[in-house]
Amino acid sequence: MNNRTRNVAMLAVMAAVIAAATLIDKLYSFGLVFVGGASLAVCSLVAVVTCALLYNNIIYAAASGAIMGVVSLVMAFIFPSLIFQNPIVSVAPRLFVGIIGFGAYRLARIAARGYVSLASRIRLHVAVPIALLAADITGLVLFLVFGSSEGAVFFLGLCGFVLAFLLIAGFVPACIAAKKGVGERGMEHFALGIGAAFTAISNTALVLPMMFLFGDQYSTLADVYAALTVINFLPELLVTTLLSPVVVLGVRRGLRLGTDGRPRVKAAKAPAPASAALSGQAVAAENIKENKEENEETEK
Repeated sequence: MNNRTRNVAMLAVMAAVIAAATLIDKLYSFGLVFVGGASLAVCSLVAVVTCALLYNNIIYAAASGAIMGVVSLVMAFIFPSLIFQNPIVSVAPRLFVGIIGFGAYRLARIAARGYVSLASRIRLHVAVPIALLAADITGLVLFLVFGSSEGAVFFLGLCGFVLAFLLIAGFVPACIAAKKGVGERGMEHFALGIGAAFTAISNTALVLPMMFLFGDQYSTLADVYAALTVINFLPELLVTTLLSPVVVLGVRRGLRLGTDGRPRVKAAKAPAPASAALSGQAVAAENIKENKEENEETEK
């Protein structure tokens, strides 16, 4: 199979997976429409992240976001949604979603090496990032309970806590790697989580302004963020960030790809050392000599 045929087949599979995931989202999120929310995109975002980051290829990443937008446009006619029947709302923002997520993933992979180096230099104990994670979770809970829910401010604050959680969480496998010399899979998990988080954030941050500009349901942009941040964005962000790395790494293993998504390179069989060959010849010569002596004794 040549590269062109392989790419067409891969795009077809991506379209089928994202379409099936979007259909599942539509079926379980009917009730949100009646409470002022939009359909959740949890399954479709996980599918987009998986397709975008599976092979570590920016072409597939860009295509996955575009496919998500086209599928969203088609679903807007099957499950009537006037605002998403406008391609500027449903398709245009999604053209950048896969690219942003892929860029964040690649930068996080570079940062992962810095994490391990820093953890080894300062001899950071794993208990330190765990304590900081606990503090971040506590701050997030307090923010959700007592923080302002006014539009974009709440959205940015929520993103800040989640990103802080991800950045601090990267030190946990880094500390293990610095101490035991392992942790490549853990750091890849961290990078995939960062890519997934930015995919979900960019999807919401780019789509909501379009909903305000081309829809008449909300009077201000702050109303859009206030209405949809908790109902839609929070579950999308959490589930996508936590579930996507597990799915991507599992599919990579099933397809026998490397931890980084690249095809595994089989190591060539090393030739036997010259010394081993010589020792083998010596043993063979000794056996021949012993057989000859036994034959001579038998003849006598």
